[in-house]
Amino acid sequence: MPSSSPLGILAITTAAPGKQDALRAAQEKLVAETLKEPGCIYYELLQSLEDPRILVFVETWESEELWRAHMSGHAVKRFQASGAGELIQDFILHRLAPVAGGQT
Repeated sequence: MPSSSPLGILAITTAAPGKQDALRAAQEKLVAETLKEPGCIYYELLQSLEDPRILVFVETWESEELWRAHMSGHAVKRFQASGAGELIQDFILHRLAPVAGGQT
C-alpha cells in the first residue's frame, strides 16, 4: 500500500557539451508521458538561464512507491532505450519531504 506522504524530487541533469538541445527534446517527451502516470501530481522540466546545459526536473508524487514505479516504468525505459542517457554528463537526484508552503 502506498504511503500517505507526498514525495518531492529534484533531479538535475547536465548535458554533455553540445548535447543540450537533444537532451531537452528527449526529456520533453519523457515529461509528456510521465504526466499521465498514476501518482504523478506535478512534473516539470526547467532549463537554467545561466547554463543551458543544466536541465532540472521538479516533481511531486503521491508516494515514494509510485515514484519508484515510474522509475522502472515504460516512460523511463523508453527514455533510456532512446540513448538519451548518453547525452547526460552529470546527474544529481534529491528525494524531498514537504516542510512548509506549497500551493498559493
